Amino acid sequence: MAKGEKNVGWSGFFMVFTVLCAILMILAQEGMGLVTQGGGSWQVLNIYKGLTRWAVPALFMVWGMCAMEGGKPNFRSTLLGLALPCFVMLVFWGALYAVVGHLLGGDVLSWRGVWSALVAAAKGETYFHLWVLYPLIGLYLVHPVLHRFTTSASRNEVCYFLALCFLFGSLLPVLAQFYPYNPVVELMQRLDISLVLGYVGFYVAGWYLHHYTISRIAEFIIYILGVLGLFLTILGDRFFGGGTALWQSYTAPGVALTAVAMCTLFRYVLGISEERSRRRAVVELGCYAFGIYLFHQVWVLIFRWFDISVLSFAPVISIPFFTVVFFLLSAPFAWLMYLIPGAGKWLT
Repeated sequence: MAKGEKNVGWSGFFMVFTVLCAILMILAQEGMGLVTQGGGSWQVLNIYKGLTRWAVPALFMVWGMCAMEGGKPNFRSTLLGLALPCFVMLVFWGALYAVVGHLLGGDVLSWRGVWSALVAAAKGETYFHLWVLYPLIGLYLVHPVLHRFTTSASRNEVCYFLALCFLFGSLLPVLAQFYPYNPVVELMQRLDISLVLGYVGFYVAGWYLHHYTISRIAEFIIYILGVLGLFLTILGDRFFGGGTALWQSYTAPGVALTAVAMCTLFRYVLGISEERSRRRAVVELGCYAFGIYLFHQVWVLIFRWFDISVLSFAPVISIPFFTVVFFLLSAPFAWLMYLIPGAGKWLT
């Protein structure tokens, strides 16, 4: 989904790593449903899940930096160049998973069945990991407004907007959980600023970190907050209570801080080699990396059909192992789909 002409250098590398972590998170969540809750294996899987929750908001950060820098500010170009391709992607992959499930179930494939799968996908009956496309379509629909804001607003005004997103979208749910009758918290809830809720903060934050250069002091502070965010994501419920869902939601403060820290880390520290051929390879992989995410569940279904579980051996090893396996097996297919003339960028 990332646009190849804009997804250069560190952002392409960041997209690849984000997709890898998103796959690991999904496999860990799947494994948690196969073991006894609270046991040793469950604890290992829960740690893996906590370590990678940041990957989902990071996807929206990459999409934001690509779309905001992509020169599609008006209504028409946004609908045709962003929202429509995303909807086509949702319908295509939803139908593909319906067909794959149909075939693995032993049924005979027919054109009527394919059409039914397409109609069902268009109505929203899609495979579970495709849910990220729904809020992305929503963001693309308001993209012209966000683009106009970021191009005309000052840096301080953008920072103010991001602060509101973090305050009302991430911090307020935690404050409301522990201080439900605090007058300040009650007042903040009554303000009901829906504009800064959801994933819009990550969408704009990705553009901000891509567009602006931050100071070394700010970078260091972000890394400290990122480490704190990981701690809150994994151990927040154990130390403070409130439930795992509170600390591990995709907009939770710890998850948000970790996503920002990881994005910063890839821009200023990790990066990629300056050698031209390596840079070209990473940039190209970043172009269809999301296609790998979209495709990997096909292999999960196939492995499951062969009675091969993601917990075939110790979870501490099996989850990273199958993550890499599914990533590598999916990459060639995502690449081939990306190369389809005229349609590749709509599918990956």
